[in-house]
Amino acid sequence: TYNGACYLPEQLRSLETQTFTDWRLIVRDDGSTDGSRAIVEEWAAACGAELQVLDDGRKGLGACGNFGALLEASDAPYFALCDQDDVWLPEKLALMHDALKATADRRGSETPLLAYSDLRVVDAELREIHPSFRAFAALQAPKPGRLLQKLMIQNIVTGCASLGNAALRRAALPIPTEAVMHDWWLALVGAAVGVLVDVPQATMLYRQHGANTIGAKGWSLSSMLVRFVSDPAASLQRAKSIIERTERQALAFHGRFEKLLDGEVTGIVKQYGRLHERPFWERKRFVFDNQLLSRSFVRNVTLLAMI
Repeated sequence: TYNGACYLPEQLRSLETQTFTDWRLIVRDDGSTDGSRAIVEEWAAACGAELQVLDDGRKGLGACGNFGALLEASDAPYFALCDQDDVWLPEKLALMHDALKATADRRGSETPLLAYSDLRVVDAELREIHPSFRAFAALQAPKPGRLLQKLMIQNIVTGCASLGNAALRRAALPIPTEAVMHDWWLALVGAAVGVLVDVPQATMLYRQHGANTIGAKGWSLSSMLVRFVSDPAASLQRAKSIIERTERQALAFHGRFEKLLDGEVTGIVKQYGRLHERPFWERKRFVFDNQLLSRSFVRNVTLLAMI
């Protein structure tokens, strides 16, 4: 939590209504000044929820550091990442738990697994903006056999709409400082050493209120043009920054998992991490040679312009 008092009650009520009831809540406050922690504690006492509060005295870790600390505190067979400003639909945990259990029955419980679902995009008052975040953000399934390469440059997993198992948690921790975000790192690890399990249904309301850490951004040509025209310099700097951060993340990922990847994939990951060292046209050729383009014209133009 971090200054989420105005949204926390709705999110906490949505946890109460989950049809899957065998869960506990681990909370870490990142230095709120609006009583967020008290709201959680009063709610847990009122409804009898099992609550563990991490109190390590640190502040300002941000979303990635906060969730890293929470994951390190968990010893459960499964973990779900819970954002303070969203609302879960009642079947969320049940759907994702069933999907992971079915996959574990086939692949074994020691296989790192991460289920991820679609989301409904809503405004601050929970009015629907779009029924599918995947469609809204032009997120497309990667080509067969290209999942890890796709994840190097674009995250397809939204952390608050995911459920992972203990094997994935052990493989992914600690989350490195080079990770762009915690959910992106979990997705990379799951794709490399385990299985990503697609749950196509929307399992939650993804609230947009202007202060989201990441948030949902439309990827239509008109949406991109509006953002670019409103502040061209900031748009270019943001795109350049994300490419640089994905390169650093790729190097950190290669350093940890090199021995577990096959030769072709580990070479691609390492080359991407050092792509900024290559000449201009070689960077563009790398994108084409390794099939990193998507079916979105706007995303492809942005990638080729910035890489």
